Amino acid sequence: MNNIKIWILAFLLMFSFGSCNNDDAEVTPEIPNSQISPVSAHNKVIYEVNVRNYSSQGFNGVRNDLQRLKDLGVDIIWLMPIHPIGQEKREGSLGSPYAIKDYKTVNPEFGTDQDFKNLVEAAHSMNMEVWMDWVANHTAWDHSWVSQHLDYYSSLNGQQPYSPNGWNDVAQLNFNNQNLRAAMIDAMKYWVTNFNIDGYRCDAATFIPKDFWQQARTQVDAVKKITWLCEGDDPDYMSVFDYDYAWGFNTALNNFGSGTNTSNLVKACKNLYDNPNYKNKGRMVYLTNHDLNAHDGTEFTRYGANVLPLTVLSFTIYDMPLIYNGQEIGMNKAMSLFEPSPVQWDPANKIYLDLFQRLTKLKRTQPALEDGADRGTLKIIPTNKENVFVYTRKRGDNEVLVMLNFNNVAVSFKWDGDVPSGSFKNIMTNEQKSFSANEGNILMEKGYAVFTK
Repeated sequence: MNNIKIWILAFLLMFSFGSCNNDDAEVTPEIPNSQISPVSAHNKVIYEVNVRNYSSQGFNGVRNDLQRLKDLGVDIIWLMPIHPIGQEKREGSLGSPYAIKDYKTVNPEFGTDQDFKNLVEAAHSMNMEVWMDWVANHTAWDHSWVSQHLDYYSSLNGQQPYSPNGWNDVAQLNFNNQNLRAAMIDAMKYWVTNFNIDGYRCDAATFIPKDFWQQARTQVDAVKKITWLCEGDDPDYMSVFDYDYAWGFNTALNNFGSGTNTSNLVKACKNLYDNPNYKNKGRMVYLTNHDLNAHDGTEFTRYGANVLPLTVLSFTIYDMPLIYNGQEIGMNKAMSLFEPSPVQWDPANKIYLDLFQRLTKLKRTQPALEDGADRGTLKIIPTNKENVFVYTRKRGDNEVLVMLNFNNVAVSFKWDGDVPSGSFKNIMTNEQKSFSANEGNILMEKGYAVFTK
């Protein structure tokens, strides 16, 4: 079959991969994401919200949108820093949300304490968690500690405080100071005690001594056991944290970019999965986030036409997938961290929205996609076509089969080894499909197919 015929057939099949010639096809009813309950603690989807850009109504805007997020399949809402932003040495007209002026108040641009409490309570009523972004490494230059507790800050070359890593709008804290540690932990306990939050995403966590985080976790968890996400990829810190960033893997994804040669991509997936340091701990996998979007461009800038197959990969290859606000609607906009830059919610690309809803449902219902100690095995299946990446995740009787085509043309591939056995359900159509050694499997250019058993 030549490429033109393959493309035409793939176009006709679209999402109903392999179902047109299956006489025994059965269609099972769909269950809405909002009705999936309970969701395992290790099958959850996290969604990052930049409150400033998400809604002009701040906390109330996020609260009013909770049903949409629930329908999308979100379990955890990670709010970027919600505190007042420093004025001194501010970057841009609005300043970075990571330049914290006061750890125990909310940014009045977003609403009041009660508005935030209402958001958390509404999320809890829908079985969703709220995690706060905690910036412990540094404060704004006009934080009260600068004038009242200069000893809380580090010095460098006679300057106290100083700006770390070229971040001119913030001042570096000194974690050798036990009083600073106590004040920081007190502030962290405040939000758990008074607002009942469910987790912390800890900014620049590996820049801070690990023993501080151990102190913090012990004392905060005594108030309420929460979940801890480390921004970093130092496995030594996983003796404290529950999750960290699969940072090196994201670098490999960006290096792959809009390419077609999957050999390094497959190798990166193997290295991610086989890393022994994370046998019992979870990692967050992502195509984009606020830093990448603001500084390196959107996922479309970095991955081009590979965005859709890489989205499927990010939900199925390993552990907890992240959605950054606007990603689920296919928004192609870099959003500033320092200037007004609202999410463009309209028009929403229905192809992306439908895919994200199906992928979140997949993640939330398949034991093979659990993270941490019970994550399903990864088996890469060879085929007779280059740049076609096929793999399974399996745990017990549950199996997820993923097919990705990174070629710029549609392909028909056959198995170069074992054929997946049994009857699988296509997650895009809910139809059943069995595979054979002689039958060609068709994928559109930059196409994908996902099946479950």
